[in-house]
Amino acid sequence: MEFDPTYNYGDTDLTDNDNLVRWKFGELIKNLVTLTSDAKRQSEIIGVGGTCDEMAEDFHTYFTMVYSTYVDNKLLTSIQVDKLQELDEFFNDRSGNKSPDFWDDFLLETNSDWKVIRHKALEILSSLGMQDLTLEFDRSEKYDTTDNGKQLTIQTTKTRLVRQNAS
Repeated sequence: MEFDPTYNYGDTDLTDNDNLVRWKFGELIKNLVTLTSDAKRQSEIIGVGGTCDEMAEDFHTYFTMVYSTYVDNKLLTSIQVDKLQELDEFFNDRSGNKSPDFWDDFLLETNSDWKVIRHKALEILSSLGMQDLTLEFDRSEKYDTTDNGKQLTIQTTKTRLVRQNAS
């Protein structure tokens, strides 16, 4: 199966299984790019919410739950799956109450485990030949005025992968 990381598969017919697989794989690549980013950029990409939790949940959604589909469609090799499963296990080893500091957004920049994750994610992107990708995004937010002041009610973020060396 052909995959172009800079193509927006979200604009295709996602009832077509091939398009759906490519879209999910693109979301995995976006997640890996986010995971390789420094803490400030990670928070910027995720927006409002728990940055650490969101990154881990996205990885679970777009790798853990569907990786066999990527293998079946020859988007991942067994070696790449092994590296991704190592990253999955790294997250699992810190899940729940096992490592509260790991899930603390205020420690995202200094926690050594997140440095390990950034390195692992970059290795995986490199093995896929996608280490030169970056994320661009558009975000819209809706606020309501309440007795407590202005409160965010909806945040929408549209992301796209682009080559860093693209003009």
